[in-house]
Amino acid sequence: MSEKDRDWYWQQVRNQNQPPPEQPPRRDWRALLKPLPWLLVLALLIGAGTALWRNPAGQHWLQERWILLQSRLGLAPEGTSHAPAASRYSDSPRRLSECIKPGNVIDDDVRACVKGYRPKTW
Repeated sequence: MSEKDRDWYWQQVRNQNQPPPEQPPRRDWRALLKPLPWLLVLALLIGAGTALWRNPAGQHWLQERWILLQSRLGLAPEGTSHAPAASRYSDSPRRLSECIKPGNVIDDDVRACVKGYRPKTW
């Protein structure tokens, strides 16, 4: 054993019952970054919800869906016994005879119209 090792050993033995010297508290910056992704997700959800809420087209679509749901459940308010008229972009399917092009042409536009993805513009 070298003298250096021997001195270190005896120093440890002497300091065995003494409290360790006080060190200033360390700030763990990683602990501050842990909630950051959740805060960003929350901010994005609030922003998206606000954008959808303020969009008049979104409110109109929501109102249509609500009235349609009430009519299907038989809970429609008095005086509103029929389903609302289909909007330009409804997700309600239509009959092929309503969407077929002149000359009995059936293409991708007609298929999208039948599924309710596209308005009839022809």
